[in-house]
Amino acid sequence: MNQRNNPNQTDRRLLTVSDRDIFVTVQKALLVGIILTNETRADKEESLKELTNLVKTAGSNPSIIQTKRVDKINPKTFIGKGSIIELEEISKSNDIDVVIFDCELTPNQQKELRAIFQCDVVDRTGLILDIFALHAQSKEANLQVELAMSVYLKPRLAGLGATLNQQGGGIGTRGPGETKLETDSRLIDNRINRLRKELKKIEKQRILQSNSREKNNTPLVSIVGYTNAGKSTLLKKLTNAAVYAADELFATVDSLQRELKINDIQDPLIISDTVGFIQNLPTTLIESFKSTLLVATKADLLIHVVDAATAIPELHIDTVAGILKQIGTTGNELMVFNKIDKIDKASYNLLLEKYPNAIFISSLKNKGIPELIESIAEEIYGEALFGKYKVKPADLEKISRFGKILNVENESNYLVIELNIREKLANKLCSNKIMENYENA
Repeated sequence: MNQRNNPNQTDRRLLTVSDRDIFVTVQKALLVGIILTNETRADKEESLKELTNLVKTAGSNPSIIQTKRVDKINPKTFIGKGSIIELEEISKSNDIDVVIFDCELTPNQQKELRAIFQCDVVDRTGLILDIFALHAQSKEANLQVELAMSVYLKPRLAGLGATLNQQGGGIGTRGPGETKLETDSRLIDNRINRLRKELKKIEKQRILQSNSREKNNTPLVSIVGYTNAGKSTLLKKLTNAAVYAADELFATVDSLQRELKINDIQDPLIISDTVGFIQNLPTTLIESFKSTLLVATKADLLIHVVDAATAIPELHIDTVAGILKQIGTTGNELMVFNKIDKIDKASYNLLLEKYPNAIFISSLKNKGIPELIESIAEEIYGEALFGKYKVKPADLEKISRFGKILNVENESNYLVIELNIREKLANKLCSNKIMENYENA
């Protein structure tokens, strides 16, 4: 069952990576923010705001938010005994259904905390995986999410045994109890291996498609950025394509490719949307989405979309830069600040001063889109130039695919054309002996 296919069911969704397709009454969630010794409360405000939005996206109600300072991580419960007692009282008195920690818990910590709170306990990684499972549409995305969830759940089988037995929502099997853990571990290993093999086939197909694109000299532009920065809306505006876009975290987890037309160039370039990034994006997801992220690594140009209205854009920029470095992208990067309609003039001027080479747009209001298209064209094809060239009559049609022919004159056994064309395309046609600069002829 999928949220997009069942919009009326979102208020009944159970938030848990182990029971992603079970629908119950909306859960009341207790959110626990963690402040480590080298952090301040202000450092965690953005993370907790993000966690709140993640919980809402997952279909649960973030009823209570608590922050706890952790000077030393407890190997059994992550936080100290005093904090545990306080949170346990809050949970019971408010009839909390799920406790969500804004950190990554070990399997043993999660098991211990479930026993203490007597309800589901989810960490940040589990929450993000749950949302990915909710939004996956294509076969590839579903395989990638299932692999990430399987890797995440395997060491947690002992702690999930009772839950799975009651609600019957395990991966690979239904209702494995504590006595079947050895069998379940073997089954989940088999499932992980099968999923990896299937994704390897898809990855090979993507590599073949990439090789074919490179052979045909088709440029590839990849849109990257923090989740909910407006990447899908931008793709929709650039290409006039039917693309799902929503004001929620991880609205798109599938890689989408569309054609972008540039004026006077008949052959379109390919522009691709990618899954959004986020702080502490689970390593299992990065590894599982390897075939999807391959698009970004093969791109000739990266459009790095930043939410101009976010409180700390630098945090988003640094997070995306770190993940791009991790996956090994090599293309040039064009920074684009989106949602400028949501910020005041002072904030706009501050961003403009700090990022003078960036492009400022509003995908929703269609502001700055022509300027962005021109910047993409200049990065890929170079600046638009006017020139006179000597060409063979047989090559005239080929040349017309790359520029606008303004005038044609006959001169003995060749033609002299006046042409509006992009600099890099003109250089390429000249180096391939398809045309020759008239002044040098």
